[in-house]
Amino acid sequence: MLSNLIVSRYILKDSLVHKLNPVFKIISLMMMLFGIFFIDSYIDIIMLTFYLLLVISYSDIDPMVYLRNIFSIRIILLLILIIDLIFFRGIDNIVFDLFRIIYIVIYLSILTLTTASTEIIYGISKFLMPISKFVSVNDIAMIIGVSLRYIQDLSFEASRIKNIQYLRGVNFNVKGIKDKLSTISGIFTPMFTLTSQKSLKLMEMMDIRLYNYSKSRTNYRLNKWSKKDSALLVLNILILSIVMFY
Repeated sequence: MLSNLIVSRYILKDSLVHKLNPVFKIISLMMMLFGIFFIDSYIDIIMLTFYLLLVISYSDIDPMVYLRNIFSIRIILLLILIIDLIFFRGIDNIVFDLFRIIYIVIYLSILTLTTASTEIIYGISKFLMPISKFVSVNDIAMIIGVSLRYIQDLSFEASRIKNIQYLRGVNFNVKGIKDKLSTISGIFTPMFTLTSQKSLKLMEMMDIRLYNYSKSRTNYRLNKWSKKDSALLVLNILILSIVMFY
């Protein structure tokens, strides 16, 4: 499952979605994640699905990339299905819950696949600007951006360590709980060590570059708000309003 997870892998393209302002992408993500929890009809699902298909088509990224991301959370979807069946929530609620999780994964995938990590940090910092007097929004944005970048690194390291353990004769198909915990610890222990080493290296590089020694920082790109961003923001507000109040 980890090897299929590519939520944080940025794919460079020259598409319309790639060119959108990162601040708009963050605002759109927050609005849609908020609206997803108000899904209570199949009309909402059809409308959101159609909107997502349009965004995916304009991102110029292979749809199989998004399908692999959905497939990587199959265990989570199965658990939600089992829990809903146990508590007899009804077919409609089961479908709504499953689509909510799928939409969250797709929205996050669109953001990370079409936006570089530096642009995500920029977008988050601008989005949180209203609370900059109370907290350090630049530090929060940096933490979130680095965390998203580490998802792919951790999944790659986990897959590599698992293959090494296979070559050493470790059997991951054991049935006992004690044996399963033993084999899993053989993956997570070296993963924790490697993660700590990478974190220390990142901290040293940020210290060398004098990160956070000055409150004023510039951005590599000049992200200007365009008419396309405004039009799409209006569309997002319209979709959110229909989902919440229809």
